[in-house]
Formats: sequence, C-alpha cells, structure tokens
Amino acid sequence: MINNFVPVSSIIANRISDMIFIEKKYMPGDKLPSEKILSDELGVSRTSLREAIKMLVANGVLTIERGRGTFVTANPNSQNDPFGISYLEDKKKLVLNWFEMRLMFEPAVVKLAIERATESDIEEIIKYEQEAFTEATNNRPFQAADQKFHAAIAKATHNNVIESMLPTLGAAIKDAIDTAFYTGNYKLAVENAIIYHRMIADFIKNRDADGAALAMYYHIKRGITDLNL
Repeated sequence: MINNFVPVSSIIANRISDMIFIEKKYMPGDKLPSEKILSDELGVSRTSLREAIKMLVANGVLTIERGRGTFVTANPNSQNDPFGISYLEDKKKLVLNWFEMRLMFEPAVVKLAIERATESDIEEIIKYEQEAFTEATNNRPFQAADQKFHAAIAKATHNNVIESMLPTLGAAIKDAIDTAFYTGNYKLAVENAIIYHRMIADFIKNRDADGAALAMYYHIKRGITDLNL
C-alpha cells in the first residue's frame, strides 16, 4: 500500500542529515560513500536515495562534483550558526511534533486494536514486546523491535488507513530514540520502553482497552518529559 503521508525520500534525507548534524559521521567536506554502499547501509532503493540527495543538494547540505562524488558542503548551515546547532534544535522540535501526533493517535489506536485483534494479532504484539525487552535489557539497539511492537498494534486494528500510516509511525519512533541517544537521554528511553511496553502488552493480553490506552498515553508522555521537550 502506498504511503501518502511522509515520502520515503524525505525519511532518507532526514536520516542522512542525522548522520551529518547529530551523529557527526560525515563532517564538512567529507565525501559520502558510493550510491550502492549508502543505499545498502540505509536499506533503501537507489532511486529513493537519489531523490533524497537531490533534496539535500537543494537545501545546501550536500554538493555533487561531477566525476568525484557527493560531498558534505563546507558549511551546511548559515555562517552565523555553529555546525549542527540549528539542525539539532529543529530535530527536537520535529520529535516533539511526532510525540504530539502520537499522543492523539496511539491511545485511540490501541483501544481499536483490542476491539478487533485476533488471538494471533495479540501473540504477535507480545512477541515484539519480548523482542524489544531482550534487546534493550542486553544493551543492544532496540529501535527495530520497538517499531515492530507499535506497528503490530496498529495492524491489529485491521484498518487500512491506519496501516498506511505505519511508515510515519516508524519514522516517529526512530527519530525519538535516535535523538535520545545523541542528546544523552538514551538510558531513559530504554527504561521507558522496558516499563511501558510490558504494561501495554499485559493490558492488550487481558483485552483491557482503557488500561492499554492509558499506559500508551503515559509511555508517550514520558518520552516528551525524558527529552525535556
């Protein structure tokens, strides 16, 4: 199903920008990996990657030198702005916007999921909660399992419009966890996931819609508090 909410190219452009401005993986003047290597690393098609790079070139973040490759510009931000500061502030604002959207969206989604979920749907939700718990408690990246957990809840609604928003939801979760990591709040994000995912999963298992919605609300609300947004 086609996602009409957030273009894939925008998500990729956002990811590359994170590498530059937040992770500091690529600094001013650095050359990006080849198209094949970068598309493999990001798990995206070359076509989508090209569109993302065009966006970043248009925004002055990247420059293409014919015969040499794609480079981070010498000064991706304005000269009066320290490297990456404005982007980080914009990123925090974006993450807050994501959280605000999720506060309105996900508590209602989990209630609908409980009304419509099959037993196999519930088993899948619990499986991903356990997977995220295992990764988080063993100090391993848990973003993918976290995304699957929330996606499984959305899928359990059996609502095609809600399912079409899964890429948007996935981007929101990834941005929140990545920002927590690069701003020194990752431990709080891990603790939040461990506590509230289990709580949400237990309420779903017992088909307690009000309990699950409340737990989901506090899970997202704590994410805002932990990041000082």
